[in-house]
Amino acid sequence: MHKRHNPDTVIEAFGKGYSQAIEIDPNKRWLFTAGQVGAAPDGSTPDSMEDQVAQTWANILALLNEGGMGIDDIVKITGYIVGKENFPAYAAGRKKVLGDARPASTAIIVPALAMPEWLVEIEAIAAK
Repeated sequence: MHKRHNPDTVIEAFGKGYSQAIEIDPNKRWLFTAGQVGAAPDGSTPDSMEDQVAQTWANILALLNEGGMGIDDIVKITGYIVGKENFPAYAAGRKKVLGDARPASTAIIVPALAMPEWLVEIEAIAAK
């Protein structure tokens, strides 16, 4: 298991939904995903933020599975969210998928992504 660091010498994790730092054993395998968006394998993109977040996580889970890993192996995520009004849906979808997992996390509000229909993009790093 990874060692999580949340010292009282730094600000508490927002909502306690992530770890401030994670230490990885040097003998672990690493998996880095490219940014995943809410596009389905057939190329379609749902209209709603909630559905895009769900599809984005489905894509990440498929990549983790391909690497023989799962949610608890994620050590870092970076989420790019179009518009601050979409942050609550991002946070709710993230919590639904991650459950009690607490990877180090960064969320960045952006004006747009590469395609106009994309509302969220998430990169994940996992180690096992």
